[in-house]
Amino acid sequence: MRPEFENIKTYAEFKKYKWLHFELVEICKKRGLNYQGTEKKLHKVIEAYFNGVKIPPKRNWYSNLVLNCYVNDNGVTLIFDTVALLVSALLLTIGIINMIRGSDELAYVPHLAFGTPILVLALVWAHYDRDIDVIKSFFPQCGDKRFTRAQVDEQANSLDAIHLDYGDIILAPDMLIGVSAGVTAVAYEDIKTLQARQRWHTERIGSRYSGRYREYYTYKIVVTTNKGKRVAVSLSKIDACYAVKEVYEHCLKHNPNIRLLDAKKSSMAEDESSKVVSGKGVRQAVDRAVSEQFLTSITVSEDLKKKFIWHYLKTALIIMPVAFVVGGGAFFFLDLFLGRVHNARIISPLITGLLFPVYAVYNLISTLITINKDDIEFYSGEFVCKYKMGYTVKGVNIYHFGYIKEFQPDTEPKEGDRVIIARFKEDFTLISDRIV
Repeated sequence: MRPEFENIKTYAEFKKYKWLHFELVEICKKRGLNYQGTEKKLHKVIEAYFNGVKIPPKRNWYSNLVLNCYVNDNGVTLIFDTVALLVSALLLTIGIINMIRGSDELAYVPHLAFGTPILVLALVWAHYDRDIDVIKSFFPQCGDKRFTRAQVDEQANSLDAIHLDYGDIILAPDMLIGVSAGVTAVAYEDIKTLQARQRWHTERIGSRYSGRYREYYTYKIVVTTNKGKRVAVSLSKIDACYAVKEVYEHCLKHNPNIRLLDAKKSSMAEDESSKVVSGKGVRQAVDRAVSEQFLTSITVSEDLKKKFIWHYLKTALIIMPVAFVVGGGAFFFLDLFLGRVHNARIISPLITGLLFPVYAVYNLISTLITINKDDIEFYSGEFVCKYKMGYTVKGVNIYHFGYIKEFQPDTEPKEGDRVIIARFKEDFTLISDRIV
């Protein structure tokens, strides 16, 4: 059995075991070593570490591991981009000066002709590699009160500093430090309001010629200072509802005048709450929340479990006659139009209706198998807050759960209340512990 890295004393002993690339990366990250490169390169870094030599990351601007990892993760081709930006700026400056002086075209046209495309390409590369954010990290973005990189680093390394995994936020003794668009530092006394903001995005699925897109949201925690300056301290694809409240409660200890504003939702967000969240993704998130002890596996009463099972069985049974009626109608119209209509747009919905009974039978069989295998679980978790899209539970904030109508409680849960997440195969929903 392979021992923990802390229990290994020599590199010779370390080499006896198989280490995956991501494991080598984590070992180096935790010890402030260079963690970028191939397995062979990382082995050399670890060998040097056992020999008493620490090889730091490429950009060793901060001694704090969180800040330094951020800078190194996001700066891919920083030197190239910086040189390109400086060269383009120099060429454009010379060209503009010569043009203002009224010099001959040969004195400024080549400078502008070469400087402009180099600047555009450098900005595009820097944007996609997030190198602009890394350059900003050398001069931290601040609120009303300015801080140097050394001051931010000192605060982040304080024994009293608290690191939140969400968005890599550091609650330092005198300031709120965020890792978002560059390193951000805001003094607690400068903060006027805190707010979570949601933004809607789309991205292409597949190749650049694909016409398929998917929607997703990003969430920011935005600080407004006393002078009206807005600073984003975090950016993540995970819902910020719980994190912003935790940040707010900590900031109140230093500044009781801070206000927590209601979350600002995207205008493109769905209005209706989804009752059931399905898929392997949510199951993995729930399993992770259980392992991290955000959720606890519980046993509910037999009456509640039977009522929950009956809901799914009843739904599967109700679909059956409806499906055969729809399938029969689709067969009738398909037989009527086939040979007369050659428009695929008219016929394709009928084919879908024809397959509906097949789905209904499959759904019923799948439901019966799930019940027979008892592939059903119940978890207890802490309620965080409610959005239009549904309810969020601590540990699985990225998903919004809903109540099945017959399991809806008489009163809405309050923040901190315990709620029950019920799993039926790959379906997750909230249920009340009180049988209606």
